[in-house]
Amino acid sequence: MPMVRKTIELDQDAINRIKAALNVKTEKEAINLVLQRFDTDILLSDITFKDAGTFDFETIFED
Repeated sequence: MPMVRKTIELDQDAINRIKAALNVKTEKEAINLVLQRFDTDILLSDITFKDAGTFDFETIFED
């Protein structure tokens, strides 16, 4: 994973809570871990729903 230097404004209270919840030592580690986990969630949902198809209630519940 390529790393880039960014200058951005972030919510310090949120960073502190995330850092404590993840039990990590640095803010950088906390933010990168959250980004990795979120990215993994996105990739998993893309894979899950890629070929999910459709669900036709009328076909299943015909009279």
